[in-house]
Amino acid sequence: MQDNDNTFETSITREGYTMKAILERQSLDVLIQVIGGDVPHYGVVMTVDNTGQTEVIAMPSRPGHVHQEKVLINPVIKAIKPALQNNAIIVSGMHVNDITPAQMRAAVPMAKVLGERLADWLMAHPGHRTEVTFAQ
Repeated sequence: MQDNDNTFETSITREGYTMKAILERQSLDVLIQVIGGDVPHYGVVMTVDNTGQTEVIAMPSRPGHVHQEKVLINPVIKAIKPALQNNAIIVSGMHVNDITPAQMRAAVPMAKVLGERLADWLMAHPGHRTEVTFAQ
């Protein structure tokens, strides 16, 4: 695990592959990447606004299919929502070549662990509200 006041990185390895979470904070907002496997990429984006509302965009993965990483983002969001101070953007993409059933079963529990670690870090390292002014 690696962290400072505005960034945090953690990973978990099970069933022969690694999933990683990278968090970066700007003011009270956070950007989180959940990536890993043999081909890390960006396939699904989820936003969570400061009211807790979510939106998801799943990018095309191959003809007739979209990326399915929402199943990895959901346990992360569930874990971090109580710790969020404002908006969050989560980007995820993970591909394990020739994935086995055991590797598939491990993915959601791995994401849950990463979400819990992110939530713990957010609670231990709250952001600080910066005064914002607007032109008149």
